[in-house]
Amino acid sequence: MGAAVRLHDAPEELRAAVAAGLARYPADMGVTGDLDVRCVVVGNDPDIDPAWPVMTADDGDETLVVRCGTAVATLHYEFAVAMLQLPESILAEQDALRLFVEAAFTAFHVRRGQLHAMHSALVAHDGVGLVLRGPSGAGKSTLTYSCMRLGMSVCSDDWLYAATGSPAERFAGYPWRMMMTEDAASRFPELADLATVPHPAAEGRKVPVLPPESQQLITMNAAAVVLLDPSPELSLRRVSAEEALERFWEPALPTERAHLAQEWVSELLDRPVYVLRRGTDPQAAAQALRDLAVSLR
Repeated sequence: MGAAVRLHDAPEELRAAVAAGLARYPADMGVTGDLDVRCVVVGNDPDIDPAWPVMTADDGDETLVVRCGTAVATLHYEFAVAMLQLPESILAEQDALRLFVEAAFTAFHVRRGQLHAMHSALVAHDGVGLVLRGPSGAGKSTLTYSCMRLGMSVCSDDWLYAATGSPAERFAGYPWRMMMTEDAASRFPELADLATVPHPAAEGRKVPVLPPESQQLITMNAAAVVLLDPSPELSLRRVSAEEALERFWEPALPTERAHLAQEWVSELLDRPVYVLRRGTDPQAAAQALRDLAVSLR
């Protein structure tokens, strides 16, 4: 995104996790400020501490401490240094290693005012990007996957990142992997038999979904914002600026309330904003989004 992440004494497994995630972001997004990541491998104790996926995070004024058992990542904001203490048992869990480094990177740049992190998805059709926003459990991943089945492109099903010094338009996502609950995946025959992997969500496990490379968009501009409503009757309607702003903040997480600037959110919503009542058929809802993108082209 424009900033460097320097790995010191990092095992090959950690370097591979960074190469598969953070290193794939473009360098022209305008983020500045480098982060040093220092690592120490402390031995193996998988029987008493598998170190994944149970996770806790303590974000203070000076440090962010993320723990998975005896695996600990400590980010020192002032010194731009993240210290990783990794038991050997966690080196086989690429998702855990990726989470440690990406959590440090995003938290550091959000705290410095360099990066906006927004809990939303982003899909696109023929170059028209649609931000999908709703609370956890609103069906962002299910809807994103349904859009992908219709041939739409995926930027993210969960979090979006944008540089603070740029217009509220261009976003970076994580398109090369989606994580779905077992219940959501069971609605699609082609996913029903996929093996789950450990995940720090409440369910403890999720189903990994790999979008086709041709449908992956690492960055995308947003042409419209769609606010998700779990009502069982499918409908799509455009809303006023006042309703858009109110509905945007309703599902906001604490970190969003603390770090998303009101002016930036208003700028984001200064484009067509819709409320999608998802109904009971995710494929029908995805078709409504595809039709919307066609109408905005």
